[in-house]
Amino acid sequence: MRRITAAVAVVLLGLSACDSHTTSQVVPTPKPTSTATGDLCERLAPHLTGWKAAEAESRLTAPLADDCSLVDTTQELHRVWVALSAIPVTDAQFAQSRQSDVDWVTGMQYAAKVVDGEVGPGSWAVDPAAAAPWLVFRAGKRPVELRMENDGSGTLDELRSIAETIIALPGGLPAAPAIIGQPECARGTVAAERLLGEKAVLRRDALTDGYLRCQWGSATRSVVVRSGGLGSDPALDFGYVKGGFKSHRVDVGAEGWQQTDGEVAFRTAKDAYIELMATPGSTLRPGLLVALAQAIAPAYE
Repeated sequence: MRRITAAVAVVLLGLSACDSHTTSQVVPTPKPTSTATGDLCERLAPHLTGWKAAEAESRLTAPLADDCSLVDTTQELHRVWVALSAIPVTDAQFAQSRQSDVDWVTGMQYAAKVVDGEVGPGSWAVDPAAAAPWLVFRAGKRPVELRMENDGSGTLDELRSIAETIIALPGGLPAAPAIIGQPECARGTVAAERLLGEKAVLRRDALTDGYLRCQWGSATRSVVVRSGGLGSDPALDFGYVKGGFKSHRVDVGAEGWQQTDGEVAFRTAKDAYIELMATPGSTLRPGLLVALAQAIAPAYE
């Protein structure tokens, strides 16, 4: 289950070369009164000695997932990021996600390889020498990713132990709606689906402190538009894209820039900063990313 860390996504976005158009049949459900982001960790923590549930940074995954964190009660920096896919995936789709990680690890030249995760069929793990380990497995056909949030703070064996607890969790996994939507994001749906190359069966939108985040996804692809003010991650990433030697101007917002790999960042006249990211790498189609930016731009004016 490929994921992108928010602050470094602009640098690390060349993820995979898979190009499947398979999709999972999901019946959209009404918008809930609250999101399900913390439910798994809250349900899990009582079954793990020395851990408590906490909120987590939202990261882009394919398929889209709900995020939370487990925090060591005696060591605050010992944290595990937990992502539970909103939908089940087929064996073929799960294998495609594994290949995405293989391609990404190879491209990053990690001193590690993707290996058998030892937590059910098709699971995989990576334990890099200079980075935090991660583990991907399925529970009830839904992909789950566990990753140590801080380099050197934990071990792959710990992740495997947590994974086994998740699989055996009394009551099973928390339910997740397919659609958590903000009406302002609707103007971007058609352009997002053109970018995905298939229907968006998943949505994970949010409005935080007045800043809009829109996410669309299928079983194998995802795209996000996120925003922020001065000093935010989108503002910092705008500066990075603008200053990149492989970047060029695009006609969106008050000032827009695009990297040659497709990444788009722009600002509005009111100094809101917006960036567009997609995963896996085959989803990064430069013209279609600009079209999505132009479609969604009025929501930020």
